[in-house]
Amino acid sequence: MANKLSFRRGAKVRYVKTIYSCWGDPVRTVNEVVTIVDVPRDEDGCFCRATSYGARVKVRDAKGETFHVECYDLEVYNTIWDLTHEELMQLRKQVTLGSCYLSAYDNIFGIDPNQVYTFCEGYGDSIGWSEEEDTPEAFADYCEDVERYEEAA
Repeated sequence: MANKLSFRRGAKVRYVKTIYSCWGDPVRTVNEVVTIVDVPRDEDGCFCRATSYGARVKVRDAKGETFHVECYDLEVYNTIWDLTHEELMQLRKQVTLGSCYLSAYDNIFGIDPNQVYTFCEGYGDSIGWSEEEDTPEAFADYCEDVERYEEAA
């Protein structure tokens, strides 16, 4: 699970940074999803982690431009699309289907509970219509089918 919570080459992360004027007033905020291009070692010889202070990584934005950013300006950005079939099955085992509490959709993959809730609601409706049994395998298949439909649209 550690690879889902660390910065690695090819990972998608959210770059969040507020740029201040010389008087300390916020000028603008950058908030975009970028892809890690290169993960160099920091001053201590360690690879950059989410907690690394002063370490820089090279990223590519949606326009294809590359630039260096500080690790502490990056946040892990995972979506349900990033999970493998086995991880989707593990996610189904972690959440409480049909719960009205958002905390029931917290997970070890760092995926926004709102997104997990949305998928679980759709999955619950799906198995209700088809009278299919609720299994982790069925949940993983449902999520992968939704992804295929999204890509086709």
